[in-house]
Amino acid sequence: MSIDYHIILDVIKSTLTITYLVMMMMIFIEFINVNSSGKLLTSLQNRPFLQIIFASLLGLIPGCIGGFTIVSLFTHRLLSFGALVAGMICTHGDEAFVIFAYSPKIFLILSLILLIVGTVTGVLTDLFFKHKKLKRDNHFFEIHEDVHIHTKNHLSLKNITRTSFQRIFLIICLLLYIIAILTGVFSHQHGGLPTIGDVHHHHHHSIFSWENILFLTLALLTLFIVAFSSEHFLQSHLWKHVIKKHLLKVLLWTFAVLLLLKFSYQLFDIEAFIKNNQWTTFLLILLAVLIGIIPESGPHLIFVILFFNGSIPFSILLASSIVQDGHGALPLLASSRSNFFLMKAISVLVGLCVGLLGFFLGF
Repeated sequence: MSIDYHIILDVIKSTLTITYLVMMMMIFIEFINVNSSGKLLTSLQNRPFLQIIFASLLGLIPGCIGGFTIVSLFTHRLLSFGALVAGMICTHGDEAFVIFAYSPKIFLILSLILLIVGTVTGVLTDLFFKHKKLKRDNHFFEIHEDVHIHTKNHLSLKNITRTSFQRIFLIICLLLYIIAILTGVFSHQHGGLPTIGDVHHHHHHSIFSWENILFLTLALLTLFIVAFSSEHFLQSHLWKHVIKKHLLKVLLWTFAVLLLLKFSYQLFDIEAFIKNNQWTTFLLILLAVLIGIIPESGPHLIFVILFFNGSIPFSILLASSIVQDGHGALPLLASSRSNFFLMKAISVLVGLCVGLLGFFLGF
């Protein structure tokens, strides 16, 4: 019974560490998104390659903002179908935040590969569909309209005096996170969020590892944004969009996946099973690609955690990341099912090819 208690405590700590980081990065990206204007869009028309690069870079933004923006621009005829495909290959939903939380280095390597794969696929797609008419509906179903309707958020010292429950709650949560890092309760050494298969933690290392410094900086920036943002930005963007729509989902999915894997590792050696049976790698690449079709963040998390636990090779994580796009493609499914399934079919084909190529090359 004590072992079970220890496992659950371990999973709770890991879940909180991941959830905190995902929420902070979402707040930070929401802040940048609201405060940036879309001047670049006017220079995109009649420049297909620039559209592909722009969509790919948008797709690399963790979370759903990049995906929603790509779909919106595509349905408004500002991006080609090739650019849509490129952007969606680069998009890998809320899992991108989790990968960054585990290892910023792996996140950058994965992003670079996705950028190359996305750009090449986008160019080939545009060449193939050059003379084919694609159906595009004029109406556009928006999942959360506040992503595109921006009122700039002005940071001001006066805003902190307008203390709402939400502002106080977020400030307290962020201060608790900072204390947890400084006291070594949450630790990020070597991307070392607590692993699943074993219980060795890295608390004996200095709390001032570069990962901890990076995440402390992020926490302080997020605290600054929360403390001095306008009430409108805090309520409409941070609370209604980030916290209410994502917090519980990220928390529950992370907890469920970690708990499931933790108990699985107690029962049998997954790592040895995968390494001793080559066909399981083929099966897992196929599974990662099929699960990737689901337009939702969460189910794909299992591949992220299996990779960081050393149970699956990078090629499976890459295949999963290519095909899945979190819920970034949901508005496309709502506005044009034919384009959604065509885009997904190309992603599945590319994901399978790249995943298998990676496996044969030994990574």
